[in-house]
Amino acid sequence: MTTRGYIIWRRLDESGTDLCRIMRGDDAWLLSGSATGLRGGAPIHLDYHVACNAGWVTRKVRLLGWADSRRIDLVIRRDDGGAWTCNGQPVRSVTGASDIDLGFTPATNTVAVRRNGLAPGTPIETTAAWLDEADWSLKPLRQIYRRVTNDRFEYASPANGFNATLFMDEVGLVRDYPGLWTAIDRQGEFVGGISG
Repeated sequence: MTTRGYIIWRRLDESGTDLCRIMRGDDAWLLSGSATGLRGGAPIHLDYHVACNAGWVTRKVRLLGWADSRRIDLVIRRDDGGAWTCNGQPVRSVTGASDIDLGFTPATNTVAVRRNGLAPGTPIETTAAWLDEADWSLKPLRQIYRRVTNDRFEYASPANGFNATLFMDEVGLVRDYPGLWTAIDRQGEFVGGISG
């Protein structure tokens, strides 16, 4: 793997930061980071590693850390047939999902944006394997992304009644997630952007 760059986000609705680096190998992408701060008023610290194939389909996710008094130690995998496991146990409810969604970081929006490669004006509906922090289990989450301009994406999670406009950089990393996250530093050699 070759490091291509990093980004640091500051959380806007609670105290917190997230330092994420993006790396590329011959046939894989890796998002690796550390999110620290408050979540629902409780302290959280999570190191995450999201490995995707060359087409940005999630292959393996590793989470290690803690949320309040709970230790988090998860290995999530997706096989070629679309079956998911969490710590070796099948999670049939998310079979067929291509993307992981980790709500404690904006990093995983990159996975869906890069995998779909949308042209401006184009929407797509997809189902993600969402890690619900209420019980730290995977659940299906219907999501809609629509690329408005080169750097602006409308995002919706209809089941949660959630809508947001994401501002992305040329590689597909969130620059601004209104009300939740904003980039405070970014550096690196970014290649293979999101241009449609």
